[in-house]
Amino acid sequence: MSLARVITAVTAALLAVVAAATPAMASTVPDSDSWPVDENALSTIEWIGLFIGGTALVYVVIWILAMAVNAKSKHHVPVIPPETATDGHDIEATQRMPLPAAEGTPKH
Repeated sequence: MSLARVITAVTAALLAVVAAATPAMASTVPDSDSWPVDENALSTIEWIGLFIGGTALVYVVIWILAMAVNAKSKHHVPVIPPETATDGHDIEATQRMPLPAAEGTPKH
């Protein structure tokens, strides 16, 4: 399936859900006589703080978990040999040596 077909199918499904829910929302506003008013309800500022604070808390928890996993994992760090590890071997002479296959080949 192409991406356009997937987007079209998802959009059609979402529109169908919204269209089906529209008549159900037509007259759902309660009047003050039949619906009791909750005096302990959260204000708008409290709702905003709840959503922003909750989202920030989720980010912080995920960040802490990621840092814990990263700290526990063992990263490979290659060991760099010290300068005195050559034991008298002339590394520069080794680099100047011709390759074995190069001895029999004609030079251009």
